[in-house]
Order: sequence, then C-alpha cells, then structure tokens
Amino acid sequence: MKDDIPPPPDSGPPPDSGSQPPPYGSPYGGTPGVGSPYAGPEGYGHDPGGAYGHPPGGGYGPPGAQGPRAHVQGDDTTWAMFAYLGTLLLGFLAPLIIYFVKRNESRFVRFHAAQALNYQITILIQMLAPLIVLLPIAIVTDLWWLLAPAIVIWLFHAFAQWVFLILGAVKSGKGEYYEFPKVFSFRMIR
Repeated sequence: MKDDIPPPPDSGPPPDSGSQPPPYGSPYGGTPGVGSPYAGPEGYGHDPGGAYGHPPGGGYGPPGAQGPRAHVQGDDTTWAMFAYLGTLLLGFLAPLIIYFVKRNESRFVRFHAAQALNYQITILIQMLAPLIVLLPIAIVTDLWWLLAPAIVIWLFHAFAQWVFLILGAVKSGKGEYYEFPKVFSFRMIR
C-alpha cells in the first residue's frame, strides 16, 4: 500500500518557484498598498506624515508632490531663510512680513514663515507665563529667589532660539521642510 495524498481540489497551476519576480515590486515584500506603512486610499507611496518632503501635518495646499524640493521654485529658499535669519535680527517682524507678502505665492515660504512666527509666539508665551505667575508671589513674599525658574527658562530660550532658527534656516536653504518640535512651536498660524 502506498500512502498517496490526494491532490487538493482544483486550485490552479502550481506556483512558479522564483522564475519571475512578483508583478509589483515592494520593499516590504507584498502587494503595493497592502501592509505597507504608507498604504492609504492613494495606494503605495502615499505620504501622510511628511516624511518625503510634504509639509508636516498637511494643510498647505493640494497633496501629491514627491521629493523634498517639489514646491521650491525660484527664490523660495532665500525667502524662507530670511524668515528665520530675520527673526534673529528683527524679532517677529521679519517672518510676519514675509508671511503676508509670500503666503499666496509659495506654500514652501508660507510654511517656513509661519513656523518662525509660531516659534516666536510660543517662546513669548513660555517666557511670560512663569514670570506672570512668579513675579507677584516674589513681590508679596519678598523672596526674589522664587524667580529662578523664570530666569532658567529665559536663559534656555536665549540659547535655543539660535539653535532652532539656524537649523530652520539651513534646512530651508536646502529646500527641505523641517518642523520644530511641537513643545517649542505650537502651530497657531498655518
């Protein structure tokens, strides 16, 4: 007696063992749009989070651009760099002026000017809030050492401002979207 296993019911021809690659190449080994981290209604290659040059968080015009320099034209990088570097010289006025002048012309410049403006507003809030809370307490109790946390925050932002704004200027000069950490830049202006 022979232990023959019956063939499975009509399941089609046996799979070819490697003579042809799958019809769609996928770095994740599957069908495009299925199981990939960028699968969505648009299919494989959709970039929901901004990893490939789209503005992080969206909201800056129609989607569909690929690559970090997709929407950078002409002197957009120069204007975006001035939004950051002008902040070091003129405070919030430089990104505010650039935002209103270029917001309808270039979403790249609008993103960077809005981010520089949001950063300035955020650090103003973060520096004034402890001062508003601690200053009256220090005056009433005559304990001036209570202002130490406010002084530490002021010193931190005095240094961090240079780091973040120069980093933003470098990234925008390369034609890239770069988003500051959300703790340091609340997105109020888009």
